[in-house]
Amino acid sequence: MDRKIVIAIISILILSVVYVELTLHPLQVNETLPSNKSSTLQYSQDNEISPPISIDLAKNYYYVTYNSSLKLFMECPYANTYFVESDNLLASIALKYLNLSYPVFSNIKGNLTLSPYLVLIGVHNFSWNFRDPVNDKIWKNIYITNFTNKSMSYLSWYEFADLSFLYSIYLMENGNYTAMKVFSITMKDFWNGYGFVDESFNGVYSSYKIALAIIAWKYIYAHNETFALKYLKDIEEMYNVASHLQSPIGGYFTGYTVINNTIMPQGNVNTETTSLFVIAFLMNPEIIKGN
Repeated sequence: MDRKIVIAIISILILSVVYVELTLHPLQVNETLPSNKSSTLQYSQDNEISPPISIDLAKNYYYVTYNSSLKLFMECPYANTYFVESDNLLASIALKYLNLSYPVFSNIKGNLTLSPYLVLIGVHNFSWNFRDPVNDKIWKNIYITNFTNKSMSYLSWYEFADLSFLYSIYLMENGNYTAMKVFSITMKDFWNGYGFVDESFNGVYSSYKIALAIIAWKYIYAHNETFALKYLKDIEEMYNVASHLQSPIGGYFTGYTVINNTIMPQGNVNTETTSLFVIAFLMNPEIIKGN
């Protein structure tokens, strides 16, 4: 059966059960997110994966991109553009893992909108009915990413690896183990050992999709270790790719190509990609399970 049909059927069954109004509890984020935990994941006495990240460089990235007047992080170094979502929302999570204190979340919490990324701050009591995103200006050069604009078409999340992984997290957070089926289909259809080839692939792999795959895998690992360990080799391959993507300034490159088995970073570094990798590498299954 066609993958889109399978995913569509799964979605209809799930959304017929899960439909509640969004209620944000932003203050709970600071209370529940861990600030500094061990980042080495041990699966047995013989297996462990150490995260390919320089903590000091990552901290430097946020130092370089922070605007103290706006209390926001730039979209990328030396840019004069700011996004509440996903950049600063993700950065506010990453700061906890780096044990950094910037007043970003308290600054943006009043402007958070319904988006797939809310699951990463523990907000999952909403219906997964999103539209193709558009960027709305809220003040000068500050934007929000709007996923609910009714003039846009419904978001075909199942065509994209990143959104599929966020959906699997959403399902897992709602206690729906169909999350593992979504994760499995996404890996089977899009992962080729180097990166994710989905509907948006243009010859350059998107780095942040690897980070989201790792995050989704860790959520699943916290609930079903046996299932998750089937993908341990894939996660190791993702860690290997990511080990080539952190820049000297500390941020992670947005894209990469593979030439003769060599990872070649492409594009710029930015706040969204960097924050996702910080979260992916420094979160533990034990932390997720305990929240």
